Amino acid sequence: MSAVGPATGAGALLSGVDRVGIAFLGCGYASDFYGATLPNYPHLLVKGAFDPRRERAETFVDEYGGRVYEDFAAVLADPGVSVVVNLTPVTDHYRTTKAALLAGKHVYSEKPLASDLDEARELVELAEERGLLLSSAPSTVFSQSAQTLLKAVEDGLVGRPLLVHAALDMGALAFMSYDHWRSKRGVPWPYEDEVRNGCVMEHAGYQLSWLVAMFGPVKRMTGHTATLLSQEWAGLDRGEVAPDVSLGFLEFASGAVCRISIGWVAPRDQSLVVIGDRGTLSVADVWQASCPVVLRRRVPTSGKDHEYLGEPVELPFVVPPTPHHYDDTHDLTVGAGVSDLALALLEGREPFLSAAYSLHVLDVSLRLASGRGVSEEVPIRHGGDVKLSRGLLEPAGAPRGLVPVAREGGR
Repeated sequence: MSAVGPATGAGALLSGVDRVGIAFLGCGYASDFYGATLPNYPHLLVKGAFDPRRERAETFVDEYGGRVYEDFAAVLADPGVSVVVNLTPVTDHYRTTKAALLAGKHVYSEKPLASDLDEARELVELAEERGLLLSSAPSTVFSQSAQTLLKAVEDGLVGRPLLVHAALDMGALAFMSYDHWRSKRGVPWPYEDEVRNGCVMEHAGYQLSWLVAMFGPVKRMTGHTATLLSQEWAGLDRGEVAPDVSLGFLEFASGAVCRISIGWVAPRDQSLVVIGDRGTLSVADVWQASCPVVLRRRVPTSGKDHEYLGEPVELPFVVPPTPHHYDDTHDLTVGAGVSDLALALLEGREPFLSAAYSLHVLDVSLRLASGRGVSEEVPIRHGGDVKLSRGLLEPAGAPRGLVPVAREGGR
């Protein structure tokens, strides 16, 4: 997979310039992730930022450059701004992205593109009608780890990919000191927004963007969700908390299938394992841009040994590291997506994170978030075994022999 694809033939969208003017809309917690990585991309020119909380915009431009815009309209009116980087809350993505497109600006949006698929489709169609580029995070697919993994799969190092195990389990966030988390500029982590959006809409894209790049679109899937820690979040009613666990099964157009786990209840696991008919490729943490890619080839076996894989081998990275990154618990290369969009403008092509690509990732994410998979009721015939009645209550009118009430003496 090439991170920056060939020109589409549509003609250069920006001519006679070598830097693309960008403006940030929203300067909250995530904006520091972007700002810290901007020096990696000299073709980006920060024109300024706007945030309804002016002090956030002021600290952002003090740190990363540009000027403070008085309001959103001033951003849209600036002829030097070609790309609006939309870092507003998820509930504002549709409204603000639409306004930017109507003003003739190209847009790079934080994930997700919108919280509703019909609204996202409208944005994609609007961008197409107006000849504008629309792209969406996450952009970790440009990391050293992702690029190396994708090339290894493309080169057939594990033969035909059969099965993938993917996880973005963050640990039980509700039990952590989340209300004390701050960005580099001291902006609090917006846990209330994140918890209302849910684990899938916040995090599934980090795995899905890699998977779709490797195996093509998802053509069949099922997903189930659960909300397990709704009572643990300070200041939130249970009804406000979106599912915190999602388990899915995905079948890709290439034939590979995937078991995916997304959530913030299970202990931390952010791994990706590709299982082919000639071995496996694995990345222990997709949130670390330079996490090693490990190859284990299939080897001959004998006797009753169940191990069929050889010794692990670390693959050399196929792209160099970026010198500037966000010094935090994770290195997400978030600026790479904005860079990709800007280069697409300069080179007259579609960005790798195209509107159609972003829309498909959103579609799959929404399906995982809704948990619309087929669910079957399993009759419980206890046979006098008290273990089979644990945690169950006998519903009114239930047939005898189902969901028993435990009796003393095991009868």
